[in-house]
Amino acid sequence: MAIYIGDKTTTAKVDRTCIEKYGISELVLMENAATSAFYRILEIEKEIYRNIKDRIRDTDFDSSIFSGLPFKRIAILCGSGNNGGDGFVLARKLKAAGRKVDILFVGNQDKMSQSAQTNYDIIQRLGLGIKHYDNMADIESEIESLMTEIDKYDVLIDAIFGVGINRPVASKYRPLFEAVNSYRLKNETRIIGIDIPSGLDPDTGLPVSDRKNPGVAIRCDYTISFDYFKKGFLNYESEEYTGRVYVESLGCKKDILEEVGLRDRFISKKDLEFNRPKQCSHKGDFGKVCIFAGSKGFYGAARLATESAVGAGSGLVTLISDPDVQAVLAPNLVEAMTCNYGDQARLDRLTESANSIAIGPGMGMNQLCIDTLSYISFRTSRPIVVDADAINAFKEADLSLSGRYILTPHLGEFSRLIGLEVDLIKKDRLYYAKKYARENQLVLVLKGKNTIITDGTRAIVNTTGNEGMARGGMGDCLTGIIASLAAKYDPFEAACKGVYLHGLCGDLIYRDSFTVSPSDLIKIIPKVMKLMYN
Repeated sequence: MAIYIGDKTTTAKVDRTCIEKYGISELVLMENAATSAFYRILEIEKEIYRNIKDRIRDTDFDSSIFSGLPFKRIAILCGSGNNGGDGFVLARKLKAAGRKVDILFVGNQDKMSQSAQTNYDIIQRLGLGIKHYDNMADIESEIESLMTEIDKYDVLIDAIFGVGINRPVASKYRPLFEAVNSYRLKNETRIIGIDIPSGLDPDTGLPVSDRKNPGVAIRCDYTISFDYFKKGFLNYESEEYTGRVYVESLGCKKDILEEVGLRDRFISKKDLEFNRPKQCSHKGDFGKVCIFAGSKGFYGAARLATESAVGAGSGLVTLISDPDVQAVLAPNLVEAMTCNYGDQARLDRLTESANSIAIGPGMGMNQLCIDTLSYISFRTSRPIVVDADAINAFKEADLSLSGRYILTPHLGEFSRLIGLEVDLIKKDRLYYAKKYARENQLVLVLKGKNTIITDGTRAIVNTTGNEGMARGGMGDCLTGIIASLAAKYDPFEAACKGVYLHGLCGDLIYRDSFTVSPSDLIKIIPKVMKLMYN
């Protein structure tokens, strides 16, 4: 099932649609959320159990003193809103599963939501332990006893505030949040956030703050989110608050998120399907690709991009460069052709007959790069992959924008392209990527962890790739792969498939190697494509 990405308004839209259109009450939604969280917690517990057993097996540790279940004693911090209501239901389910569960209530009972109150009443009748810390205005006097209480538990579940928070955590809660974070750090106590870590802004992935208050949020090891992935979780800095994120279903309707208007999502199987080639196919059916790359002294990028296009299945690949690059690389590119800028008649024929074109790797930011990009733009109506130095030339070239460009910048290149600081873009990569793609009628591939692919109206977030791929030449490989696929698929589809394939190749190499070499990646492209195809 596709995992969609939404902002802080999405929860209200989903709840309203479920309640008003389908008659699913808020109490049922709360029950479903807690049920999903319950089963996910059991899975987390199993994973921790397996890891502990593996560590014991590798040491002289006396396994007879290992009690087995790592989550025997559980504390749930509950607030007075619906997030706290989720916590009340979860407490009931964990108790029924044989765990020792205590609820540490830190909300205002007089302001409890109706659904939360209903579930609060249920757990009281069932006799579950509830410890009240109502005097939050004087939390300093409560902190010591509260933290002493927490010391007895194996895991702490955060169900204080949900996605509805729109202002910094009140000063009366700040000492509690800081104490919990400090305790987690010192005692390695695991914390699981329900829907979102309390105090975190779902749109920025950072603690809600204003000019007077810097903001504070609980730092979790795991976050169990409901129905959709919060947009703010794409902010790289959010991970220190969310830990590992899981997205669980509210059990309303399979396509409810599409119904409320979500279009941004993580990449899924349907994005990766390859067309079956005909048995009578010839090389022309697999696409003709031209790659404009390289300059004197900069040969590696041109070679990597060209060989990647060959490896990704193009029927005919031609490297177009200056005579110096051609002289150096032609003897080594045995599976690709070459052409230099001086052979104008052949250059025109190649450009006009190409099914896709890539430009930029190793060219240098110069007038030649600008002029070549302009030339390509008016010589062909086919997809054009713009990378590296050609990205810097993109604003200077004379272009006809028509939705066929695929730009592949990393954050630094994108920052220069749109004239904004990298730190600002990082806070909302999805917004800036979609905005630029929409305004310039192109497909943007904003590279990095969780690469974003967007045409301005929809966005796909990639799930493959790793830190071992942070090496020179990786972007050139990606350019060649996308150019090859763009000869057979539309620009958006080609970019999605190419980014995933590139990252998957890197992941398979990273299993056995500390770093991922571009040359090694190129070697396994055909094998990984076969895996994806099957």
